[in-house]
Amino acid sequence: MGPPKMAIIAPPTREFRAAAAATTTALLGPTLAAALRCQRLLGVASLFLCAQVCWLAWQAALTSWSVAVHACAAAVRAAVLAKAVWRSKPVMALRRKVVFEFVALLLGSGNALFLVLFWPGWWVLGLIALATRLSVG
Repeated sequence: MGPPKMAIIAPPTREFRAAAAATTTALLGPTLAAALRCQRLLGVASLFLCAQVCWLAWQAALTSWSVAVHACAAAVRAAVLAKAVWRSKPVMALRRKVVFEFVALLLGSGNALFLVLFWPGWWVLGLIALATRLSVG
């Protein structure tokens, strides 16, 4: 007689793993498919948004360049115009009159004004006022 036969009670490992894998795949398959679909949609949306921002930045650069070129041209024209106006006969006559009036003010009645402003006695009065303030407090 041989050794007694005993039944080994153990779950079938291959079948259990296959069943578990099938259950996991059945549960996670639709979830992963939805996640991948959302990822593709977000990727397309972000790519579209980046393309739009790039296009807007390019348009802004072109617009600012165009504005800068036109502003430079306008400044050159304004400088030429200002030079022409400055050298025109009516403006030169007005400048001569203004210079004459200024010189007449200095040599004529403006002498009293300069005497009041630049009178050396102001230095003496200022020093006296400063000394008084420092001594009195």
